[in-house]
Amino acid sequence: MKLRNLHIENYKMFKDFDIDFLDENDKPLDIVVLAGVNGSGKTSLLEYLIDNPNDIETTEIKENILDDGLFRHIAIRHNENQMKSNFVYFFSGIDDTKKVADEFVKTFYFFLKEKDYRPSEVKEHFDNYMQEIFNGLDLTFKYSHLDRDDNVWFSNENGEQFEIKDLSTGEKTLLSKVMYLYFLDYKDKVILIDEPELSLHPSWQNKVLKIYENFAKQNNCQIIIATHSPHIIGSAKPEYLRVLKKVNKKIEVVKYTQSYGLEFNKILTDIMGAETRVSSVSKRLLAIKKLIINNEFESEGFKTLWQELEDLIGADNIDLRLLKLEIASRKKNVSNK
Repeated sequence: MKLRNLHIENYKMFKDFDIDFLDENDKPLDIVVLAGVNGSGKTSLLEYLIDNPNDIETTEIKENILDDGLFRHIAIRHNENQMKSNFVYFFSGIDDTKKVADEFVKTFYFFLKEKDYRPSEVKEHFDNYMQEIFNGLDLTFKYSHLDRDDNVWFSNENGEQFEIKDLSTGEKTLLSKVMYLYFLDYKDKVILIDEPELSLHPSWQNKVLKIYENFAKQNNCQIIIATHSPHIIGSAKPEYLRVLKKVNKKIEVVKYTQSYGLEFNKILTDIMGAETRVSSVSKRLLAIKKLIINNEFESEGFKTLWQELEDLIGADNIDLRLLKLEIASRKKNVSNK
C-alpha cells in the first residue's frame, strides 16, 4: 500500500490542507521527506496519518499482470482497522534496544534449529547481513555472540566486546530503527519515521536515507520521514521533498526542483528558511552592506561596525574579505569618474 493524496479539513495547524505523495508521473513515491521549521506541522502530519487513515487516498499494486506485462495500479479504500494495520510509526528518539536484541536472539535460534547452522555460521550471517544493510556507513562494530543468558554482544575493531546497552547513542539509533525495520521485514506498509537523524553523526545522516529507500523498494513500502536534518534533505531527490511552510496563517506544501547535493548552507537558507549565522553577526553584516551600497564606507558608523565584526568573526573572515574587494572596486570606480 502507498499513499497518493491527503486532504485535511481542520486539524491543529492544518486548515483546508492538501498534500500529495506522487512523483512527476503521478505514481506513488517510495520515499517522502517532510521538512520545515519548528511548528510547521511535520510530526502532527505523521500523527494525523495514524489517527485518520480513512482520509487518505491510497494505491495498491494488484498481483495480476495485464496483457502488456505491467502490474495493475488501482486506488482502493479499506475500513479503518485495515488501514491502521498498514501503518508503522517510529517515534523520534532512540527506540527500545531490547526489541532489536530480541530479534537477534530469535534469528539466532531460527538459524540454529531450523536451518541447522553452527553458531559460527550464524555469526557470519549476521556480519554479512549488517554489512549489506549499512553499506557505506563504515560501522566500527559488528555482532560477536550470544552469552549463556542470551545477551547480545558486539565487538569493535580493537577486539573489545560489549553489550548493546554500551553502544553509542548513534549506534543504538541505527540498530533500534534501521536494523529493527529490516528484521521485521514489513511488506506493503506505510512506514512513518520522525526525526531519524537524532544522535546520528552527519556522515551517517547523509547516507541513512538511501538505506530506507532500499528497504522501501525491496518490500513495496512507502517511507515518510519528518526531519530537520539538512544532510538528509540534501541527500533526497527533489521529487521526494515536501516542505511545510506557513503562508497567510495556513500551512502549505512547497516543492523544490533542486535539493539533492545542495550545500549545507543553501539548504538551511533556501529550503529551511534558517539563518546560518547568529543574529548579532547577521544584523551587523546587513548594516555594513547597506553602508557600502550607499558608498558610506568612510563614515565613522561604518568603521565602528567593521571593527565590531572583526572582533566577532575575525579580520580574515571570507565575508569580510569579499566586502573589502567590493569596497576597493567602488573606490576605483569613484576615482575613475
